[in-house]
Amino acid sequence: MSLDEIRSNFELLDDWEDRYRYIIELGKELPGLPDALKTDATKVRGCASQVWLETTVHRDAVKGPVLSFRGDSDAHIVRGLVRLVLALYSDRPAREIIETDAM
Repeated sequence: MSLDEIRSNFELLDDWEDRYRYIIELGKELPGLPDALKTDATKVRGCASQVWLETTVHRDAVKGPVLSFRGDSDAHIVRGLVRLVLALYSDRPAREIIETDAM
């Protein structure tokens, strides 16, 4: 699901509880990571929940380095937030990621 689709769906929800549930649903649809990739190397430090993020860099002759991310969490709401971050940043050239205003 693209960030634009997520944003459109989110805007249809007026109640904060519905928005909260939507983020949880996004997390439930996240493929997650196999246990073998849930290591100290992929663990996000400083989170109250367990969060893992795997990064892969692909070289593109025109775009430069393109970063792909996969992530997972042990908390439903955080999985949804991970999905939002992946929709925003994954499979994009590094220079676009740097220039992205996530606000």
